[in-house]
Amino acid sequence: MDEQASLVEGSERLTSIFGYWPSFHDAEVIEFNLWRGDCGLNIDRCNFPVLTTKIHVWQMSELDARGLYVLRYHTLATLRFHGVDELGVEDFNQQNVLFELSIKKEDGGEGLPQFMRVEFHSSFGLSATFRCLRIEVVSAEALKGRPSPDI
Repeated sequence: MDEQASLVEGSERLTSIFGYWPSFHDAEVIEFNLWRGDCGLNIDRCNFPVLTTKIHVWQMSELDARGLYVLRYHTLATLRFHGVDELGVEDFNQQNVLFELSIKKEDGGEGLPQFMRVEFHSSFGLSATFRCLRIEVVSAEALKGRPSPDI
């Protein structure tokens, strides 16, 4: 199993479609939602900040007769990042194309939990960096071609 996939709960939702964990190269971030979480006296469990994103991802395979990449497995992936900290976001706009989505495990230090460092490397539009405690693939839905703005 790919190292990044091993860090993500439910990664099989994507790896079963692509046969591997995608790099998200040229994928487009459609939504980028933040929730502050909830932690208080009347709550049994604290929910720390959560980031949920929807990303249109596909596989670029061989070239066609015109010299263009054939795009396969158009998928709307919903990823959720739990316990988000040290968030930096820049340049979110009408088109947010990724160069890569990277996930690396990092030691939290003595007495602190391990966390993941996440980077949305930009080709155009959104770039983001943060760390989180847990990552999950909530869903991976097949799309017919390019998604509409109504997703």
